[in-house]
Amino acid sequence: MFARPFHNLLSDKSIYGLYPNLYEDNYKYSPTFAWLMGPFYYMPDWLGTILWNLLNTIVLLAGVWFYLSDEREPAAQRRAAFLIIILEALITAQNLQSNNLIVGAMLLGLYFLRNERVWQAAFFFVLCGFIKFYGMAAAGFFLFYPRKPQFILAMTGWIILLGIAPLTLIPPDHLIAEYQEWFRVVVISKLGLQVSVMGIAQAWFGLAKTDENYRIVELIGAGLFLLPFLRFKLWHNRLFQRRMIAYFFLFIIVFNKMAESPTYVMAVTGVALWWVTLETPSQLDKILLALVIVFTSLSPTDIFPQVVQKQVFQPYSVKAIACLLVWGRVQYQLWTQPVKTEQSAATIYRSVTD
Repeated sequence: MFARPFHNLLSDKSIYGLYPNLYEDNYKYSPTFAWLMGPFYYMPDWLGTILWNLLNTIVLLAGVWFYLSDEREPAAQRRAAFLIIILEALITAQNLQSNNLIVGAMLLGLYFLRNERVWQAAFFFVLCGFIKFYGMAAAGFFLFYPRKPQFILAMTGWIILLGIAPLTLIPPDHLIAEYQEWFRVVVISKLGLQVSVMGIAQAWFGLAKTDENYRIVELIGAGLFLLPFLRFKLWHNRLFQRRMIAYFFLFIIVFNKMAESPTYVMAVTGVALWWVTLETPSQLDKILLALVIVFTSLSPTDIFPQVVQKQVFQPYSVKAIACLLVWGRVQYQLWTQPVKTEQSAATIYRSVTD
């Protein structure tokens, strides 16, 4: 599905639509992603599968490793984060999904952004955007850091450069048509079961499954997500920044109408990033983490019988509930965080690196 659309680029055919001789579903990714997957097209499936999952794993590990590099106890916090994330990363890998790569690339982008290496940061954000639109949303955290004009320039440069890369294979008018079709495919794409707030609202409260209702839920979620940004005095506060990033990773899955089980590596990464911000986790925090491990990460596994998964967990979007509770907990902590509890991010960074 990821590698074979490159065949259509070579043949100057649209990568969208049904091609049962190549792949069994509609392609939902960008022309640039199809171009980037070119090396895998020339590999046998068994080798491509191994190397694809290896690439995803390496990027995820690197993202967590570097993102947590300036913590006070990075080794301990990396271990904690990896232990929380590992089950969801395995689920994603077993499904051959790109989510491990996206999570890792977003974390690398945030790491470079925090360290004012704007061109490297912009590259990873733009790369995510050409796989899944919401992957680029993490670039919005540039508001917290210096060198804003340079970062905007870097984002523009990488968008243009990666965006026109398929011109090495197809003419400009065909590339424009492919991007138009990609936007159309993304807009109309829907899944039968939303493992998110939408699914909870449908199964638990009888919300009708319509685009209008989805938009209302998305707007409510977006409004709640954006409200903590009003705490302008905390924008340079290191703890606030880390919590907001964890909050973001949870939000983009929990309020995503396209969410499915393999995408939850992103939400659970948000849980891990939240957990390592807690100096002394309360009893409630520990309970919430346990709920995430049991009902989010373990719910799709053979620990639970198939009948429970198919008749309870899946139809009632149980996988989403614990992450939604953590999201609420993080929001509470964002609003109750005192203004004068932390040094600025720049001061902390200098003290760590000196």
